[in-house]
This record gives sequence, structure tokens and C-alpha cells, in this order.
Amino acid sequence: MSDDRLYVTAKQAASALGVSLPTLYAYVSRKLIRSQMVQGTRKRRYWKADIDRLKGEQEAGGQADSSLGLINETKITLLTEHGLYYRGKSVIELAEKEAFESVAALLWEADVEIVFTAQLPATPPSYARLKRSLGDLSVFERANPRLYDLSKAGMARSGADLVRWYAAIIGGVDGPSAAPLHEFIVSALSAPAEFADIVRRLLILAADHEFDPTTFAVRAVANAGVTPCNAVMTGMIVSGGQRLQSGRAGAVSRLLEEVVGLADPRDSIVARFRNGEAPPGFGPPKSRIQDPRAESLMNALEASLGDNPEFKRFRRAVDTASEISGLRPDFILPATFVGRMLGLKGQELALASLGRVAGWIAHAMEQYHSHELIRPRAAYTGPLPA
Repeated sequence: MSDDRLYVTAKQAASALGVSLPTLYAYVSRKLIRSQMVQGTRKRRYWKADIDRLKGEQEAGGQADSSLGLINETKITLLTEHGLYYRGKSVIELAEKEAFESVAALLWEADVEIVFTAQLPATPPSYARLKRSLGDLSVFERANPRLYDLSKAGMARSGADLVRWYAAIIGGVDGPSAAPLHEFIVSALSAPAEFADIVRRLLILAADHEFDPTTFAVRAVANAGVTPCNAVMTGMIVSGGQRLQSGRAGAVSRLLEEVVGLADPRDSIVARFRNGEAPPGFGPPKSRIQDPRAESLMNALEASLGDNPEFKRFRRAVDTASEISGLRPDFILPATFVGRMLGLKGQELALASLGRVAGWIAHAMEQYHSHELIRPRAAYTGPLPA
């Protein structure tokens, strides 16, 4: 994927900001605008997001919104109108060829061979008994390792332990494994082998999505210095909010149940539009920033499950919604379908949340190690004292 659209020339940058070229170069020297050499030339190109940010600050009277220091800067995930990037690398390209463990290590700025070793996290002697007693709890409520090392290396190792334990809980097995996570999960769930690559892609695509509300909450608690486990638990709690995509999980699951059970899946979609309802799990056809993750996962499903009867009905339903109104599937829709196919009924988004653990830990690390303790102040707008 070309990244030329993410940069502008010096003249374009200066024009957008309404400044001279020397002023533009001064911004660069003060590190307000990032630039890089154009290969094979002596010219430089300038990061468009920095130009847009400065322009926004100018239009706001020079007041930048630091969002209380929690989301002022990040080096982890870039969300643009032209794609999604983890530390400068295209997420779609990572999903094509990388292992989830490698992507997690990239997010944590760690060596994958150091954090994902053959040494497994210890299994408490009481875990087998505890697992039976937790049988009625969701996978979100069971993951609670005792992880207290807040150094960067320690948080990365804790991250590896946490995702391995979480995978074991999802699979309902007695303990974690050193096997690649996607292979371990498929084996633990007794799923067909063709699901392994789909699970790998899903974990990578779900790992992070810039500063969504769950990530903001994770950074807020990491600001206080909580353990990686508690930071992740915060993300899981917030992800269940009704305003978020995961809050729509029940509605999306019910839609899929209808779609795959009907002789003609179009009936369910058409009925909703006829009643003035938008089918859950779909987003507007056009927005400033398009999410490429759903298309990537749909393509993987098509390649691996193209002849599967349930996928054919699902695909037909998606195409029908697009034909009627131009709606596109949100990432939650194919992610929920994968969970359903793997038998995670009622917990279809557990795999997506496993992938997101890697991103949450990366943001917790960045917030804790790159920022001082923040004490936000409120802007009071109520009645004045007598």
C-alpha cells in the first residue's frame, strides 16, 4: 500500500498553514512537523497529519487540545483515511504474513523470542478446581493473573503470559501452551484446521484501533500505575459498554443466527430495512476514515470458507445490505461470525478481545513510562456560589 497520500510537499504544507517556507522549516526544526527524504532526490516530504493538526490549532486560536495528557501523543497506532498502521507498519500487510506473537512484540517494542519463550506461566495448584467453579463466568471475568512487574521488559513478559492464559481460558483447557496462539486456540476448540489462519488474522486485526474509549480507559488507569492485568481488565469492562461496538454483540449475534438459519438470508436484511431499522454490525458507506479490517477478514473467510453453507448465507446477507443502502460491514460483524463458527456461542468476541489485549498492554506501557502522573482538573460550568 502506497503511503504517498499521507505526505505533502513543502509548498503544499506551507500553503495549507498560510506560512512561508522558512516558517515551515522552523516548524520542522522545532519538531512540530515531521518530514522525510524523498528517495532518489534531495527533496523532503511532510507528514500531512502534522500539518492538519497545526492547522486545527491555528483555527482554534492556537489552543491545542491535549485531552488531559492521556491521548496527547502515541507511537503505537496510526489511524488514517488511507489505512491502519502499527508502529508505521500496515496492519493489513501484517495480517497477511505475520504471527500474532510477532505483532504483539512489535506493539510492545520487544523481542518476540524473549517475551514468548518456551517457559510457560505457572499454573496455580488450585486452577483445575477453580476452573470448574468458574464454569458459568464469561472469559472476560476469569483472566486475573498476578502480574506486578511494571518495567517495560516486565510488562512485555506479563503480556505474553496474559495472552497465553487468556487463550487457555477461551479454549477451556487446563493451562497455557507455548504453541502459536492461533494453532493452540483452533486445537483447543476442536475446530477445523482451515480456521487457524483466520484466527491468526483476527487476532492481529483486533490488536488495536488507536484511541477508542477502551484504550482511553486503559491509559487512564495505567496513568496511576496499575498492573498490566488490571489495565487489561479495565479494557474488558469498558468494552462491554452499550455505546461501543462490543455492546452491540448481542444484536449482531442474533442477526447472524437469523441469517445462517434462513433458506434465503436476504429476508432478514430486507425485513429490517422495511421496518426502518438498520441491521446491526454495519456502518455508513462513506466516512473520512475507512476501517480496512472488516474487508481483510471477509476476504480471508472467503478464501478459506468460500464453499461453507453458513458463510455463503452470511456473504449473501452482507451483499444485500450493501446493495440496498451501501452499508459496509463493521469489523464486529465478521469477528462475531468467526466466534460463532468456532462454537463460542454467547462469547463470540472473545477472540477479538484476546487480540486487543496486546494493544491495551502497549498503551498501558506507553502511558506509564512516557508520562508523569496526571491530575486532570475540571472546568466547572454549574451555578456559582452565593
